[in-house]
Amino acid sequence: MAQNNPFCLSFGKEPDRYVDRTEAYLQITETFNSISPSNNCYLIMGVRGIGKTVLLSTISNEYRRKDDWVVVSLNPGRNLLEMLASGLYEDARLQKHFIEASLNLTRFGIGVEIKKAPPISDIQIAIEKMVRIVNGKGIRILITIDDVTKNNDVISFASAFQDLISKNLSVFLLMTGIYENIYNLQRDKRCTFLLRAERIILKPLSLIGMKNQYQQTFQCSDEEAIQMASFTKGYSYAFQVLGYIMWDKECSLNEAIPSFDERMSNYCYEKIWEDLSKKEREIISLLARNGEMKASDIISRTGSNAKTYSVQRDRLIKKGVVDSAGFGMLNLSLPRFDEFVKINEAY
Repeated sequence: MAQNNPFCLSFGKEPDRYVDRTEAYLQITETFNSISPSNNCYLIMGVRGIGKTVLLSTISNEYRRKDDWVVVSLNPGRNLLEMLASGLYEDARLQKHFIEASLNLTRFGIGVEIKKAPPISDIQIAIEKMVRIVNGKGIRILITIDDVTKNNDVISFASAFQDLISKNLSVFLLMTGIYENIYNLQRDKRCTFLLRAERIILKPLSLIGMKNQYQQTFQCSDEEAIQMASFTKGYSYAFQVLGYIMWDKECSLNEAIPSFDERMSNYCYEKIWEDLSKKEREIISLLARNGEMKASDIISRTGSNAKTYSVQRDRLIKKGVVDSAGFGMLNLSLPRFDEFVKINEAY
């Protein structure tokens, strides 16, 4: 086979072989592109490794190619307002307009001192002035934050963004995060506008899309490609890991399983397990040992009650760890996660 592996194990990098999320992509871009957008903010949610960052990158790269858009990517672990101001100022198309407007941003370590204009002392005021200048040139602003978590910088940014959209400025926000982190952020009274933001919970990849990608790559039969696609359960990272191993080792699906289990455990499942509560782990352990189970059996085995179970079940589904398999049934949604759990509990 060719030397370059078309699959990728790095989180967030767009691989050569991947399955498009056309529905989510179109929902976001059609909204943002409209003359009068119904929403300025989308939250992309899902379990780790489901493809949130790849979708974010795909959309970001699309808008970076547009002359009437500017994209600023922010790191949730840093001062987001100062990063936004710096990102706007460093754009070669915009910098001259900020200088012509005599924006003195030296108090924040941005740009050059403009003697005839005193330094702006408030970063939120500075950003509003910058956004108005950018919008005045017919350019919209897309801000992206990947893997968001609740902290003071994120909360301050969210409050400032809410102020910008309340003034009808053309600024848009695209954030990704796991369910728990998004939920914690939305519940903060300083970020109430996020409760009204559109949420996109990423679903498993299309079976046909995965089958086609595997078949094109390995030149295998329909039956073999479908078997590979079904094995991954539509989990984006598993789709990449399986393809990577089979390409690298030139092996069959069954021969790839030991390496698959090891990589999924080290790079993904350990962190997913760590993020679960004690009660959630108890339910997952039952499903790992018994397979698909009725709600009544889970309630009985965990010594819980219907109300408590309903809350835990809902959280696990939103976290992307389990599926509701018909009325009153529950099963694990991640490929070979049951094997990981059983091995993990044995130590």
